[in-house]
Amino acid sequence: MRLTNGTVLLSWPLAQHTLTAGNYYNDGSAHNAIDLRAAVGTPVYAAEDGTVDWVQTWDGKTLTGNQSYGTAVRIRHADYAGKTLQTRYAHLSQALVRPGDNVREGQLIGYTGNTGNSTGPHLHFEVIWDGVRRNPLVWLDGDFNTASAAVYTYGPGEGPVQRPALPTAPAQILVAGPLSDGDLAIFGKLADWLGLRSAGLYAVEVYDNGARTAVLGPVSAGDAQIICRVADWLGLVEQGLLQVEVPE
Repeated sequence: MRLTNGTVLLSWPLAQHTLTAGNYYNDGSAHNAIDLRAAVGTPVYAAEDGTVDWVQTWDGKTLTGNQSYGTAVRIRHADYAGKTLQTRYAHLSQALVRPGDNVREGQLIGYTGNTGNSTGPHLHFEVIWDGVRRNPLVWLDGDFNTASAAVYTYGPGEGPVQRPALPTAPAQILVAGPLSDGDLAIFGKLADWLGLRSAGLYAVEVYDNGARTAVLGPVSAGDAQIICRVADWLGLVEQGLLQVEVPE
């Protein structure tokens, strides 16, 4: 996603974030990527909206050149500071997208594996800006741990992207919108899953101009956090399209 100040905040491509190798290997040699611990078959998600511009299927034997990535996917995102921004996901067991596919942030694009020049199952994740592979951790939030203290994280002056704070309160009514058809459907399913619709705690407000908002609550603090995280994933928090009201 893009924050209101223009900063890029990529989503983690895996649900769990344990680094086994950073932008430099433990011996100090360049890696220009991060490796994330994952068993074969772990879902891999797009780090931001974009268009798939390259997909490779490993030939099963070659470990050099592009084939060293094994089965892999690359996504081109919106330019940042006027320069091309891409992410690459390598050593997959399976890719679920094809070149030209448009993907949403958080969309399933493949499964982790051990293909190409790999010594064990993991996800190799790259951020490529202006044609140069950068330290991916500088484009992500700080929600990760390392397999050991030797794993490289940040260089001087580097650090994680600060994610916008999610609103909290003991009991809340949350108003999201205006929403697209797709986002409204997501909130409807979320309300059903939380039992809000059946309890009469979910409504859709339609305005004269056709804009629609979802109203959820009053809800518990726990449910509010779930709703806020979904809204954050959809980019509504940083766009100011999620309002929180505390009932009197």
